[in-house]
Order: sequence, then C-alpha cells, then structure tokens
Amino acid sequence: MGQNSRRNREKALRDSIESQRVENMRHPKERLLPPEFIEELRKNGLYLDDFPSFVSSHKTYPSGYSICLPESSGGNRLPGEALYWIDDDGNEKTYMPNLSLWGAAGNWNIRVWAWTPGPGPGDFQKALASLDDVLINILNYFFDPNDENFKQVELARRERVEQRLP
Repeated sequence: MGQNSRRNREKALRDSIESQRVENMRHPKERLLPPEFIEELRKNGLYLDDFPSFVSSHKTYPSGYSICLPESSGGNRLPGEALYWIDDDGNEKTYMPNLSLWGAAGNWNIRVWAWTPGPGPGDFQKALASLDDVLINILNYFFDPNDENFKQVELARRERVEQRLP
C-alpha cells in the first residue's frame, strides 16, 4: 500500500471519528464558534453558551447562538425593555433584545428581531465575512450608544413609551 493511500485512509478515519462527536452530530463543524471568539465576547461582559442555542435543523438560525447583555455588564439600555433569562448562576436581567449569530453559506450572520411579526424599528440582519467583523458589530450594538441599529430601536421604544403616557 502506498503512503498516500495510507494517509488518505487515516484522514478519512479521523474525519469519521470527528463527525461522530455529539456536538458535531447536531452542529456542522463550520457552524461552531471557536472557543477564543466565545471567550472574547464573555470578556466584554456578554453571555452565550459554549454550544449553539438552536438545533442545526432550525429554519431561521441553524446552529445559532443567542447572545445577551446582562444588566451587570453595563452597555446600552432600551426604555421599557426588561427581560429575564437564566444564566449559570440563576436569574439575570437585561435591557436589550438578544442578538442571534449563526453561520451559513460561507458567512456569519447576526440578527436582532424584537418586533412581531417584524421587522420593526431597530430590527436588523447582517451577513459578515469574518468573525472579526462579527465581533465589532456585536460590541457596537451592545455597547456603542451611537450604533445606528441601537439608535433606531431606542427612538422607536421611546415613542412607544411616550404614546402610553397620558
């Protein structure tokens, strides 16, 4: 047997074993975020799980991650928005809609969709080529008060709150 044949068989065996790992059976490897990227988001005060929140067959967010900004991390806040979610330690409060992140067709996609049926003011979706661009867009949305998407949703929420006041 030639050396190339042996190498090809060994590679096929490694690929087969890798594909049988539980997390890869549910989520294609190209859709999983690198641990360094997840850690960078956490260092900036954001919360997300190690593995996707959505299954790989989800119609809208296949193998998608849900990212949220805990109240304790500071950052942008929306008037009239108070949501609770459960983190590893118990309840946590946030004043921003969650952002969804998923990979598809060679791009990384980020989306905020808080209005039903939507899209509403501040709802957006972007397809980005690199995780560096994704990181910049996520941090801007959650922490930059001048972010265009945050400003749109903030204005719409303020108007809605003011309409309810007598």
